[in-house]
Amino acid sequence: MKKPSVLLIAVLLMASLNSCGERQEANRKTDADIQDKVLATVNGVPITEADRRQILKRAAGHGQGVNPEVDKNVLETLVRNELIYQQSLELGLDNNQEYRRKLSDADAQLRDYKRKEISPLYREYIKNKAVVTDSEAKEYFERNSKRIQEKIHLGQIYYRGEEARIAEDYKELKSGKSFEKVASKRFPNLPKGMNAPWDLGYLYWSQIPPYWQDSIDRLKPGQVSDIIKGPNKRFWLIKLVDRTVDPNITFATEKEKIVEVLRKQKADELSETMLSRMRAKSKIIYPK
Repeated sequence: MKKPSVLLIAVLLMASLNSCGERQEANRKTDADIQDKVLATVNGVPITEADRRQILKRAAGHGQGVNPEVDKNVLETLVRNELIYQQSLELGLDNNQEYRRKLSDADAQLRDYKRKEISPLYREYIKNKAVVTDSEAKEYFERNSKRIQEKIHLGQIYYRGEEARIAEDYKELKSGKSFEKVASKRFPNLPKGMNAPWDLGYLYWSQIPPYWQDSIDRLKPGQVSDIIKGPNKRFWLIKLVDRTVDPNITFATEKEKIVEVLRKQKADELSETMLSRMRAKSKIIYPK
């Protein structure tokens, strides 16, 4: 696949991000547009509909319900609390260490919330920029047609976080024990007639994890892979039972899946490129 397009998109996106300073004024206008209705001001400090919603939400969370009497008194409660807050600042009570620690924790929670909430927007933005053309999809199919048109019958021995146990199983396989016998150790009380849980049946190319692919490509029917390590401390031993070609698999039937695979690849590359460029232009300091 041609990759210059990814770099070009990254350059354009960086140019867009570089103009973020120019957009701050526009963002402030947008903030003003979505500002909640001001219900009152206390020495110039606004009490808004959002403040009111917070009080009502807290009352509902404490099981008090939101009856008309509570609702009527909310605004006065907010005004009273703001007056107390402003008086406390004048008295210097905000220098209390415990108060400042709690405030610091709340600030950290807000920063964390902002980062988490904007991350999906960023990922969606990158995904929308990772456009896959018909010619790219067709080229991918032609380059990988043999693998795409295969159905592969597989068996698996799987562990999560137990590398020592899969190493022991691998040792038993190397000593001559059958794959089925080793795999069945994890299911000692398997009901009679039940399908073997280690038998995955026939899988298509889009169902095979990418970190299995290289190992599977090297196997012949009846052979078992070396230990495959995946993310999150997952480990597999994979047996290739059979390969067969499905003549019904064509570019037309697989186009949508291919486009999704290529879009993810492009999005991942673009995201990495963007992050590298941001790191290069950013000043990041880790105090000792």
